[in-house]
Amino acid sequence: MPIRILATADLHLGKASADVSGHFAATKHTWETVVNWAIAHAVDVVALCGDIVDRDNRYFEAVGPLQDGLEKLGKHGIEVFMVSGNHDHDVLPGILRSRQLDNVHLLGANGTWELYSYTKAGETIQFAGWSFPRLIVQESAMTGWQLPGHDPNYPVIGLLHGDIDKPDSHYNPFRLVELIKQEVDLWILGHIHKPDQLRTHSPQVCYTGSPHALSAKEPGPHGPVLFTVAADKPVITERILLSPVRYERLAVNVSGCGDMMELRDLVMTSLRADVEAKLAQLEQVLAIVYQVSLTGRHARIKQVEQWAANITDLNLRLETGTNLSVRKLTCNLAAEIGDLNELALQSSMIGQLAQTILAIQNKTTTPFLDALMQDWFKKARLLTDSGTYEPLGRHKKTDELSDAVAREYILTECNRLLGELTDQVKIA
Repeated sequence: MPIRILATADLHLGKASADVSGHFAATKHTWETVVNWAIAHAVDVVALCGDIVDRDNRYFEAVGPLQDGLEKLGKHGIEVFMVSGNHDHDVLPGILRSRQLDNVHLLGANGTWELYSYTKAGETIQFAGWSFPRLIVQESAMTGWQLPGHDPNYPVIGLLHGDIDKPDSHYNPFRLVELIKQEVDLWILGHIHKPDQLRTHSPQVCYTGSPHALSAKEPGPHGPVLFTVAADKPVITERILLSPVRYERLAVNVSGCGDMMELRDLVMTSLRADVEAKLAQLEQVLAIVYQVSLTGRHARIKQVEQWAANITDLNLRLETGTNLSVRKLTCNLAAEIGDLNELALQSSMIGQLAQTILAIQNKTTTPFLDALMQDWFKKARLLTDSGTYEPLGRHKKTDELSDAVAREYILTECNRLLGELTDQVKIA
């Protein structure tokens, strides 16, 4: 009889979703949902791959819900296998010591690999796990790979938290090739909040992603993964969508919109169409939060921005009971100004802006663009290095300071300014 494993990671108990209000915004709500789903569907094992508890003074918020959930699983005969991550390397072992439960197994404490066999109804599988011994681990956990007591006759499930194929990471930088060469049938990974099935054939390699979407940087569906494991058979994988919050990005082409009402109608129609296309995935979703980007070409970019200014006030309850809101609106319009190549021949500011836009589009550069890039990086670093934003920087909540990000910002502003200047020329 196959063994069913409900796996998740990066729950960050103690935190709550951004841009959402209500009790369901807290990650403890999703932890309770995961526990109840596991019990209702009679899974055999719950696997937790690190960062179950958030490290920023969340101990007292997390300890009660976590222990209650683990105890509840035990009362229904469900075993729990877990490893700690960088956020809960010290907190998680402490919580488990404060209330020892026979059904809970923290593997690989102190940064050493550990193997644990699990048998049910004549079927045996082995769990191999490694836990963070400290906050920062700059070497791959796979360098210390060894499994004393490993039985090659039974499947092995690897539990690991860290960064894959990122050699400069401070959080256990291991490589995919290190995983697939081991005698492991399934790797369940934590640390990356975006769900990602890196390998679909044996050995399968899967980042479960966070079961609870925490911010707009985590768009799309979220939830734990159900793995069905049996000897000599492929692992069956099914994602269970349990996150009560979902973030989405939507691009709306507003080329040709003539007034405020037309633009608002177009945005509302686009939002409804996008939601309707996702209805089958929204059964557990209580709040869907959009980031809307206005795209296309328009002769009056500044006016379009004014027309769209209040779209972020939208707060709509859908027929399904899901609340729809818009957290952010960006205007990525290109100026409707004719032939950029012709404008670029001018010696005026219009010509300089056109040259800059063409350089960005063609992935080249100009002296003016180089100067803009230097100025952008200088000001962006002042912002991100500010003590006010230091906590955000520590957890990488700001945009990366890359050439691509700088060029995107500059392109948006050049298009807006070019549209305004050409409008002024037409009026004159």
